[in-house]
Amino acid sequence: MDVSTNPERISREIIPNLKCVNSEVLNCPDAFMQRKLSLQRAAQMSHTFYTKAKIVFVTEEGIKEVITTIWAATDNNIILKGGISIPVCCIKEVVLN
Repeated sequence: MDVSTNPERISREIIPNLKCVNSEVLNCPDAFMQRKLSLQRAAQMSHTFYTKAKIVFVTEEGIKEVITTIWAATDNNIILKGGISIPVCCIKEVVLN
């Protein structure tokens, strides 16, 4: 799927009702590293300044985006407010707002 496709903006509360893809959506080592660094930075900025990030991710229903704070970022998942999680493998892009 192409990042240039307009993702559907959703609210954080809808995420538990979606089925995220279980396969890796990025295709090169540089992109993996950039995503990991962006997620770590977004989590730090959320804790320090309550900064929100735009997260573009792939579900079986299509490409979605949510603007929210990231509470934690692990190697496998990111954790949002309310214990909502998104698998890292389905995240295409992270942009600090």
